[in-house]
Amino acid sequence: MEYKYEMRGLLVEIGVSEEFRSNLLATIWARGERQTTKEAKDFLQEKLDEGIIDDDQMKSLESVVDGYTIRR
Repeated sequence: MEYKYEMRGLLVEIGVSEEFRSNLLATIWARGERQTTKEAKDFLQEKLDEGIIDDDQMKSLESVVDGYTIRR
């Protein structure tokens, strides 16, 4: 749950368009949890390539992904 609050706030703070926030929030979480953090970061790269997010937004979002990564 903490992830959702942090990520939702960050998406607003860094100026991600409202129409993309829900998709980004859910997909980053799903890929990171069900697949790997690399998959989550690849998704962010796709969104950067599509022009949905910019470089600074991507760096901010990647830092959240890294912060929730559990190393085993």
